[in-house]
Amino acid sequence: MALHATPLLNLNDIMADFHFNVVPTFSLLTGVDVSRMEQKILCESKKIPVGVLIPALFRDLSGDAMQNIIKVLSETEYVKRVYIALDQADEEDYRKAKEIVAPLKDKASLIWNDSPELKQVIAMIEEQLPLGPRGKGRAVWTALGYITGKNEVAVIAFHDADIITYDRAFLSRLIFPVMNLGYQFSKGYYIRYKTKFYGRVTRLFYFPLVRTLKDILGTTAFLDYLSDFRYPLSGEFATFVSQARLLRYPSDWGIEVGLLSEIYRIVRVSQVCQVELVERYDHKHQEVGTEADKGLNKMATDIARTFFSHLSSNGVILTRDMLSTIRLTYLRHARESVGIYESYAKIYSDVVSFDFHEELKTVESFARIIETASIDFYQHIYGSPMIPAWKRVRAAIDGISEKLIQAVETY
Repeated sequence: MALHATPLLNLNDIMADFHFNVVPTFSLLTGVDVSRMEQKILCESKKIPVGVLIPALFRDLSGDAMQNIIKVLSETEYVKRVYIALDQADEEDYRKAKEIVAPLKDKASLIWNDSPELKQVIAMIEEQLPLGPRGKGRAVWTALGYITGKNEVAVIAFHDADIITYDRAFLSRLIFPVMNLGYQFSKGYYIRYKTKFYGRVTRLFYFPLVRTLKDILGTTAFLDYLSDFRYPLSGEFATFVSQARLLRYPSDWGIEVGLLSEIYRIVRVSQVCQVELVERYDHKHQEVGTEADKGLNKMATDIARTFFSHLSSNGVILTRDMLSTIRLTYLRHARESVGIYESYAKIYSDVVSFDFHEELKTVESFARIIETASIDFYQHIYGSPMIPAWKRVRAAIDGISEKLIQAVETY
């Protein structure tokens, strides 16, 4: 039985399969009969119902990848409900979306975030509690309000709508540790390459930034935890609905980092795991962008701001001088990473190409982002906007669950 080499995502810590530092890690073994895993999940699902939550813009929902995802989920016996959080869509988009998800039949719950009724409920909440700007995090949070209010499922799996390499084993591997092994949270990871290395925000921003923070702040249990995830910015995870209702969410692209931080707050690390989902993952790819509010730069800005916010909330005093030091130290670590990736590409030059100049340009763009995120952090007294947990929302506003459910089900 062949084993895959450790993914390149954590190059400062290259390790053999079966090794982990903090977070239990389950590497993918080839040749395994996934139907046996599915049968075990199916058995548990009779007492622990399973749901899947997919946040999507209409352009994602109407793509080829989502058509395949819908087909796979419609045929997956242990999935009781599929919740699709449709965001930034007009009424015509919504009606087309209903046709797209029709193959799911009674499994489908299409949550239209732009319906007049749902907007009214969200406005009611915003009168009491700040929710921050709209984004992926807020779309997920709104859907979770519906899911936790309905109580139809006990375990919820999250993944994106643009996964080209999705198959029936993908979801089973993600939820098996939660359904059958006693873990409270399962995070997916994978290697991302085709004719070149992808995962630029992870490779060239997240990991160099974590190493930078370790240099400046010293090694801490929290930073060790964050650095141990093979692909921390993946959009795939599974947990119990009872945990999900306790989570606060960044409203923006900082959702993955914010979520890992929230899980660290409410779950013992020994009950958190990560699992390799697929031999090679592919989805749509974004441009870096030339502005802080677009493309991968926007994602990096939100991630940096979320980092600063969580560190500050844990007693770390982030002075302007320290943030300048973070930027310069990040540049050193990121440039070193580019050199390592260049070596990696030379080893596999018959498979991947490597543009040294473009990689360094991306690093320099991300370094400017740290400065932008620092300014933004200081302008907002509470740092990165966090949407309150649904437990808090329900305590603040009587009957809000019923109003939300009614708004979603109006359509």
